[in-house]
Amino acid sequence: MLRYLFAVFVLVASSSGLWGNAAEGRRPNVLMIMVDDLNDWVGCLQGHPDADTPHIDTLAGRGTLFSNAHCQSPICGPSRASLLSGRYPHETGLYNQPRGGKKGGRMVDDTVNFHGHLLPEYFAQHGYQTFGGGKITHGYPLDTAFQVTGPEGGAGPKPEGPKPPNDVRFNFTPDYSRPFTGTQTDWGVFPERDDQMPDYKTADWAVSQLSEIDTTEKPFLLVAGFHRPHVPFYVPERWFQRYPLDQITLPKVLKDDLSDVSLTGIRVHELPRYPQPEFLHANGDEQLRLVTQAYLACTTFVDAQVGKLTQALATSSHAQDTIIVLMSDHGYHLGEKGRVSKHSLWEESTRVPMIVVSPDGNRERAIDEPVGLIDIYPTLIDMCGLPEKEELSGHSLVPLMTGDDTEWRSSILCNYGRGNYSLRGKRYRYIQYDDGSAELYDHKNDPNEWRNLLNGESAADYSDVIERFQEQLPKASVPYHSAIGMSGAVNAWFEEHYEAQRE
Repeated sequence: MLRYLFAVFVLVASSSGLWGNAAEGRRPNVLMIMVDDLNDWVGCLQGHPDADTPHIDTLAGRGTLFSNAHCQSPICGPSRASLLSGRYPHETGLYNQPRGGKKGGRMVDDTVNFHGHLLPEYFAQHGYQTFGGGKITHGYPLDTAFQVTGPEGGAGPKPEGPKPPNDVRFNFTPDYSRPFTGTQTDWGVFPERDDQMPDYKTADWAVSQLSEIDTTEKPFLLVAGFHRPHVPFYVPERWFQRYPLDQITLPKVLKDDLSDVSLTGIRVHELPRYPQPEFLHANGDEQLRLVTQAYLACTTFVDAQVGKLTQALATSSHAQDTIIVLMSDHGYHLGEKGRVSKHSLWEESTRVPMIVVSPDGNRERAIDEPVGLIDIYPTLIDMCGLPEKEELSGHSLVPLMTGDDTEWRSSILCNYGRGNYSLRGKRYRYIQYDDGSAELYDHKNDPNEWRNLLNGESAADYSDVIERFQEQLPKASVPYHSAIGMSGAVNAWFEEHYEAQRE
């Protein structure tokens, strides 16, 4: 069973030399659909047996499914910064969440660590009309990157009530006595109607753009960013009704799963203000069942928004010459590793789905090479016939999509804070922390990452595997970028880490 869907990545291409209208020599349009916090709980990746995602599954059935794709950082801001800049966090210093940006400001300062344009800016430079609506540039206004912008697409409506520490919650209230950053994590039925959800409005905006865009002179890049299933896991009741609570399949969770993880590994991943195992598993796993239902409901809701958009494209004049990209910025844990969150270097957080679909629907295939969101920028440049951009750190996926005999990387990199890395290959995941402690998981025999092979006497048996992974780790990493800062620590380890980085 395929394990996780974390970013769905859909590209539409023709079988001729150009990926647009070859007869007219026109470059293709691009439709990017960005989903927030979506893991592999979609039908095509079989991450959860109850998942109902017909529209995403249809895309997967029409094209190339990348089953071993991963983000470059397991939290929203740095993941999106990496995707849009085409650079790894250790190259730009964009390791953690941005603290906002001034109107007209840039996500990446050209004078520090990055020289060039963000993906939509590069397309605009080369003759594309660019449109962006919803959650795309986390922490920065959309007009830093797009010519035409739509709704910002925030977390959505919340129950009325005073702000923390007395905010209204349905199931989970953080321990505000803890000294670390808060969370919107909660789950429940809210609001009453779909049209009250920002994602619904984002989908409507994107559909209207598809009907109005004139591509007579210029092709378009249209990006729609959907917020769900990001917390709070709130959607109207009709989506919960798709998943009767007494029929929910619970995630596979191992008690004391972190018993073979180093102290640093435990401390890096701690989330004191997030739901803890004892809360999730009390009263016969009551809250784990409720949060699982809510996440599935949110996933099916956002799948419907994806369907609204892809169906509008299919009936438009752009159907035959548009590349579609659908991805999530990272995955998500629902009880695994004792957490309801991302913020980790384990499989649930890093893995993202990617699908490539041609307009004629004749490219169905599955690929398990290790790929990442870092590859989207160079892939779109390649598919659209734009000038090659040497600064990009990823690789074009076109050779994999076309079945060309090509050498590929043996693992894909992700990092969480400066100095903490994860490398995922076809079979193994290797994690190394800033103090040198490490973990190794064998996905052939342990797809849940329950057994750290470097804990105990058997560690010596994997010396060759470890050596190969260590050769692929970055040789250097830049300091935290000034646009990010070092505040809002999520746990004691990061608080200490930020202080050490300032010295």
